Amino acid sequence: MDTTHLLVTDLEVDTALADPTVPLAVRAVWQLLWESDVRPDEVLALDVPDAELDDRLVVIRHSKEGDLFETGITAAAAGVLRELIGTRTEGPLFTVNGHRLSRGEVADAYRVATGGRTLHALRFTRQRKERDRAWRSATARQTEEKTA
Repeated sequence: MDTTHLLVTDLEVDTALADPTVPLAVRAVWQLLWESDVRPDEVLALDVPDAELDDRLVVIRHSKEGDLFETGITAAAAGVLRELIGTRTEGPLFTVNGHRLSRGEVADAYRVATGGRTLHALRFTRQRKERDRAWRSATARQTEEKTA
């Protein structure tokens, strides 16, 4: 099955993440989807206390499986979240004009910013990159073992 239509480029993502016309909260959601193993609904359910920025973690309390788990975030994502949170200590993490962002708002903004790409494409590309990286790493290890 050809899935190339689902792939986004690093340039497309970087351009969307740097677009100052898109609210920071929306871009922060995109960044977490791009850089971590979380689903859109899990990200959007985060509250301010769920961001443990000193440890570069977010605590997912509403996972698809119903489990509570922590996932690491990049230093860049932690920086964006720190800016987004400011002095807040409670409430929804991702808000615009006082209301929690919805999946539809985030998805629509991504489509506009990327000329029609979907949040699914963003997440699918990240997952595929991770799978390819793991495959290359395993292949390299096997090659090393054969030559040793």
